[in-house]
Amino acid sequence: MEIIPLFDEIINTFNKIFSKNINPLNLEAKIKTVGDTFTLKLYESFLNYFDKQFKNSKERKSEYYVKQTRQRTLTTSIGYITVNSTSYIHKKSKQYYIPLRDILYLKPYQRLTNEAEYQLIKYAMDENMSQAARHALRNVQVSRSTVSKKIKVLDGSIHENITKSTNQPDILYIEMDEIHANLQHGGNKICPCAIVHEGYVETFVKRKQLKNIHYFASSKLSYEELWEVIFDYVDQKYYIDKFKVIFVSGDGASGIKDFSNCFPNAKFVLDPFHYMKKHLGYIFKNDNDLKYIADSYIRNDKIDDFITLVNFQIEKYPEQKSKMIEHMNYIINNLDGIKNQHDKDYKCPCSMEGHVNQAFARYITSSPYGFSHQGLENKLKLLVYHANKHDLTIEDYLNLKYGTDEYENINIKINNLTKIKYDQKLTSNYSQCYEINTTLPLFDSPIDNNKFKELTSFRGIKFI
Repeated sequence: MEIIPLFDEIINTFNKIFSKNINPLNLEAKIKTVGDTFTLKLYESFLNYFDKQFKNSKERKSEYYVKQTRQRTLTTSIGYITVNSTSYIHKKSKQYYIPLRDILYLKPYQRLTNEAEYQLIKYAMDENMSQAARHALRNVQVSRSTVSKKIKVLDGSIHENITKSTNQPDILYIEMDEIHANLQHGGNKICPCAIVHEGYVETFVKRKQLKNIHYFASSKLSYEELWEVIFDYVDQKYYIDKFKVIFVSGDGASGIKDFSNCFPNAKFVLDPFHYMKKHLGYIFKNDNDLKYIADSYIRNDKIDDFITLVNFQIEKYPEQKSKMIEHMNYIINNLDGIKNQHDKDYKCPCSMEGHVNQAFARYITSSPYGFSHQGLENKLKLLVYHANKHDLTIEDYLNLKYGTDEYENINIKINNLTKIKYDQKLTSNYSQCYEINTTLPLFDSPIDNNKFKELTSFRGIKFI
């Protein structure tokens, strides 16, 4: 592979772009264009060199017939490239073989490279799919449906390494809620989600943060199954039998309170936001005095007085009778959860709503588009990784796409294909000397100095 001749091309490109209309407003854009052009040409040059070397190799000539060579355009993470792709027929098995597919690990008819797909998926973890389609790739825009399709096929998983906590807390908090998602062919899917944390990092600051927070969400798991997942995490992270108390907080839905099989000694706390704003707020509107009196009746087991107070409100708003009775019964059915809000050990009245919106709802519930069942599950999977601060790598992406440990198998195949000596020397047609004004470093070891001298002594480059 001759890289040095590309320097001439980049110099010509530079001279052409900078020959006219230079001003401070377009200077950076012109420099970016030159750099992108060189990068794309370098990519094309490598793939064309690989195609040529394989075609001329002894291995190919002994095993394959050449079928045809055609140009193929691919969408990469840095732009479009057009390269030569030669297909072959095995002399014995008569099967087709296309080396370009192996070197880039492309499936038939795949136009996006895996690196481009990876960048789309990684961007979609931070933003919605429309934003990823427009901004994830340099010099290229794809459709939102393309991003959606790439997310939909991620059937693998990433192994999450959970280490035992060195500081066992006395109190553990589990907050649970649900996300509503629109489906493609109509209907709404309720997805349970949860966070586990150790309380506030600091209690004396105004903007409080949760300590060692960990997120969970799924569109396929029921509440009962999600509780099993949460238990596995807590069991690996902590010593469950050493907790003084575990608090489970939520809006009082039956699935949220169904934790007894996993955490039989946990205490349920009705989320203060739902209690005050949604239930008491609906019954007693903006009358804070009545809400205070009703709250006092509830916490002191004066349920008859509470019912009388609700009936007083029903007389004022008879058209809301059924809704008020519904909210009243909800409160009565969660008396223990309301009283536990004032438990002496409950020191972190966290509202789950904010965490659900920040991590999930703004990508799922607020989306104007409908999700497929698998696409919704995979999108939640990616959001959970992102919320848990997992930096998605290309290895992670390939394992998600093709299956666990597939990245290692891909590497083995590609390493066998790329055992090629790359010619970096100038050919006789290029006598130009490129001067680089820099000071060469000196190493402590004479061996290192000789190696570096060999790297910098090839014809065509002069250091001054």
